[in-house]
Amino acid sequence: MQNLFDYLEWRGDLSFTRDSFNEIDNLIFSVLAYLKFDGIVPEETGVNPVPLFKAARQFNEKKYRPYKDPFFKLTPALLSKAAQSERYRNIKLSGYVNQYDYENSKQFSAVVFSISNDLHFIAFRGTDYSIIGWKEDFLMSFMDQSPSQNQAVVYTKGIIDNLSGNFYLGGHSKGGNLAVYAATQADEKTKERVTRVYNNDGPGLHARITQSEGYRKALHKIITFVPKSSIIGMLPEHGEEYKIVGSRAASIMQHNAFTWEVKGTNFVYEKGLTKYSLNINAAVKAWLNQISIEEKAQFVDALFNIIQATGARTIDDLSKEKLAMAASMIKTYKNMDDLAKSNLKKTIEIFFKESRTAIKDSISADLNSLFSKKKPGRKLR
Repeated sequence: MQNLFDYLEWRGDLSFTRDSFNEIDNLIFSVLAYLKFDGIVPEETGVNPVPLFKAARQFNEKKYRPYKDPFFKLTPALLSKAAQSERYRNIKLSGYVNQYDYENSKQFSAVVFSISNDLHFIAFRGTDYSIIGWKEDFLMSFMDQSPSQNQAVVYTKGIIDNLSGNFYLGGHSKGGNLAVYAATQADEKTKERVTRVYNNDGPGLHARITQSEGYRKALHKIITFVPKSSIIGMLPEHGEEYKIVGSRAASIMQHNAFTWEVKGTNFVYEKGLTKYSLNINAAVKAWLNQISIEEKAQFVDALFNIIQATGARTIDDLSKEKLAMAASMIKTYKNMDDLAKSNLKKTIEIFFKESRTAIKDSISADLNSLFSKKKPGRKLR
């Protein structure tokens, strides 16, 4: 099956004036938003925007340290491929921000891709390799709003106020969540200029948001894509319908957008989620429902106190210093107060209990289905 690179090979010679924006373009912009454009793309909008082919050249000259993760490892190659295409090479980039706030647990980054003077795609970065980004993801699983979500609303208004025309909003993973949150919580004037919102396997929003008037008004603009074994994109709630995308990867690795299957200007669609996805999501939702907000907060703090005690700032740091960090983690865990240790232990126990329950129910359903389909007169051995 084809992927994003195949799409660029097949569609790259057609400009946006010859062939209009489509859902695959959305995912490419959303993936490119993961790249570090510091010192390359200006923070201002409308002032000296950088063509994508120049941004790609400068990015390659910086020679960033390559990541081990397959997704992050392929993203620079996607930029280079896009920069060589007629379709993408002259897209203008501006409005780049890249913020880390360790005190407030915020990792926020976004960039604007201007397809023309009157059509733009605001792309929000998903969770990167920073430890603080992962902590914010944990917090988002139970908080009504996060620092990055609030920042996304402010950022979107600032961009739209400074550029003419209409806007698409989108992102992959947490970036998709930020796009939906920004669109649904924006003021009416800002919201009117948003044509479509793309959530590419990003977490949903909490019931307080999905039941709000702002969400209901923007609902018809939201398109959510999830792979058939989605985990991240199915939590916590989706008020909108979602489309299920085929992927050549297995289980949680389907979150990697480079594994999504493409056919022409659309994704390859599946009829339903896999049993793996349904089981895991049932377990996680049951876990979240049993733990109070205070206990969830204490669990996250305890978990990241251990990690941060190692001095690690990125996921790569964790993999490179396993032995030294393990000693630090154990030491930090021993120094936790009894309440923090108790809540950490309780949370993990409930999670595994609910996981077993969800899997057991699934197995029972499979057996009942199997027995109900047996041929008349055939004995079970």
